[in-house]
Amino acid sequence: MPKRAPQAVAQPPPRPDVPKRFVDQDAVVEYFRRVGRDRLAHAYIFHGPRGVGKRTFARALALSLQCEDAESFPTGYCGECGACKRGIAGSSGDIIIVDDEFVHAADAFAGKQERKTSYIGIEASRRIIQLMNLKSYEGGSTLVAILPDFDNVTSDATYNALLKELEEPNPGKLFLITTEHLDSIIETIRSRAVLVRFDPIPEKVIERELIAEHGVPKARAVEIARRAQGSLGDAIAELDEGEAALRTAAREWLLACLRSPGKLPPMPEFDADDREHARGQLVEVLRQARLTARDLLVSALGSKKTVFDVSSAPEYHKIIAALGDDAARKAADAIGAINEAERVANTNVAPATTFGWLQIQLRSL
Repeated sequence: MPKRAPQAVAQPPPRPDVPKRFVDQDAVVEYFRRVGRDRLAHAYIFHGPRGVGKRTFARALALSLQCEDAESFPTGYCGECGACKRGIAGSSGDIIIVDDEFVHAADAFAGKQERKTSYIGIEASRRIIQLMNLKSYEGGSTLVAILPDFDNVTSDATYNALLKELEEPNPGKLFLITTEHLDSIIETIRSRAVLVRFDPIPEKVIERELIAEHGVPKARAVEIARRAQGSLGDAIAELDEGEAALRTAAREWLLACLRSPGKLPPMPEFDADDREHARGQLVEVLRQARLTARDLLVSALGSKKTVFDVSSAPEYHKIIAALGDDAARKAADAIGAINEAERVANTNVAPATTFGWLQIQLRSL
């Protein structure tokens, strides 16, 4: 069996350090501690809302398996040895992270023309299997493939290629799959993996984390934690002032669609040069639009205490007054359309196309 080489060519930018502490996911950590590194299954599916630590835990678990001086399992990697440094930087030969860079590199490796989408296709799945059948570069006993956002898999050929690998597990291989929507993964894949649930993080826990770890003032932390709806990742993303304008544009865009359905307001602009960033922007825009529609709905139903964006309450009331008896129905229908757009956003459809479809749906409410 040929020995794998370190992934030193065309590497993505270094990934951020992986924390050893996982906020309010003690049950997951304890489960793997009890299982132990020597009794792991060959595949796990981490499922739950976005922003609750699924991908982060997968990377920490992989690092702990490769670490030359791990203190404990599953998250006790030292962070200082060569294996850890390569794993944290994303250049480990024994940890495969199937992200946007990997997918496009797999297409290039197979001599395929670069696609405008980054979903896991047949070339990426074949490349995963090829790399997972090489010898360890680090000299460890386990090769790890992390497949985040498995909701993006849409091809039967891709499923079949990965299914064959999961049907015939070999010692020393570990597949870590993450998904927000467990039912989006076909049963034949689900039945061959151990399912691990990551729960939403309580509002108070997010609030404390923002204050203690990010220095957010109490009042703002309370507001952000309410909007996060159990996602620490979303809460932390709100601290990025660079995305603040996009969130404001999303809110104003939705209100304009409902206020004047006969007129099409300008769409928020997505990054034209970075596909992955554009998809992330779309997800954030849809999240903000859904929160705004949700605030309109609860306001129309008279539940003022549960409005997330209190500062926008006067504007909500004006729109509700203009919509009259249809206000609650239109807000609810808007949420349904946004949810469908979020589902489409997890496929290979371009962000601008998805958003254009949503705009047409809202216009017809």
